[in-house]
Amino acid sequence: MNSTDPWAQAIEFERDEDGQLALASVLHHIRSAVVEAGFVSRGKITRGLKEAYGPFHLDESALTAKIKQSIDLLRLSGDIDEFHTSAGRGYAATPPRRVEWGGSEVAVLGATTIAASPVTVRRMAVSETEETLMNVQLDDELGRPDWRSALVELGGSDEPQGNAVTLFQHSQALAASGERYSLDEPERVAVVGGRGEFFGKSENAPSGRWKRIDGDGCFPAAIRTGFTTRLVVLAIAGNSATLWQPPSLDLWRWVVVGATLALDNPVLRYDRTTGALDFLTPPPRQVERAALLTGHQTSPWSWRIDDKAYETLAKIMGTTR
Repeated sequence: MNSTDPWAQAIEFERDEDGQLALASVLHHIRSAVVEAGFVSRGKITRGLKEAYGPFHLDESALTAKIKQSIDLLRLSGDIDEFHTSAGRGYAATPPRRVEWGGSEVAVLGATTIAASPVTVRRMAVSETEETLMNVQLDDELGRPDWRSALVELGGSDEPQGNAVTLFQHSQALAASGERYSLDEPERVAVVGGRGEFFGKSENAPSGRWKRIDGDGCFPAAIRTGFTTRLVVLAIAGNSATLWQPPSLDLWRWVVVGATLALDNPVLRYDRTTGALDFLTPPPRQVERAALLTGHQTSPWSWRIDDKAYETLAKIMGTTR
């Protein structure tokens, strides 16, 4: 018997199939600490876990990465919120609630120990009742599509109907009047304008929807500058080009969704017989959150969800005609 086994059992420490610290353990410990304390600083979380896991002699950089990944997932799910204080970043649990979408389960979020378990999102059967938890519909939990809120903030009209194509159309106007860009090094630019399902990586262009510049138009694009990549919307007319750079990666992803739908290309693939969902563009944060709350991830852009969850997700993401 290993001398650390009793301590591992006492703190519910687990390893994954590769023998490394299981992400589920870190998630569980951080969530439990935040729920119990009400508010915990980032530094206290890091120090506390390093001390608790000390007997297991873990690689410090790997532990730091697991802590970051866990906090990112807890924030994405809506279990915790991040606050910036004079002492640095800290985290508080959100209000306790059950999120329903018409499926056989509900997601349990926030400041409660009900359904506590070392998993990314706590769930319970929809038949289970818990009077201390507020019931929230998934539509209300997610709010209106983020692309629509971004469109209003950028000065566009708030269209009650439609999809992210409206955001892409507004981004075209911003790009047409944006900063000038030289096309002298076309090999440094890949634009999203191809057909088909596969999205791929801009560094490997042309592949899938990425392609090299071959004519006029307005496209979501990736521009390599040194060791960095700028994600922009590029307007090309003849030998001149102008661009607009969305203020966040998430907004650029919504622009890609709109551009893809404008080409009548799909942004989602769903098999109702198996519940397999594939994102066919980089998923924006809001729809990734919907998948996280309602499903189980099988690969980076693939999930398994039920029909009801898919209907909500597709309504936000948009579908082709």
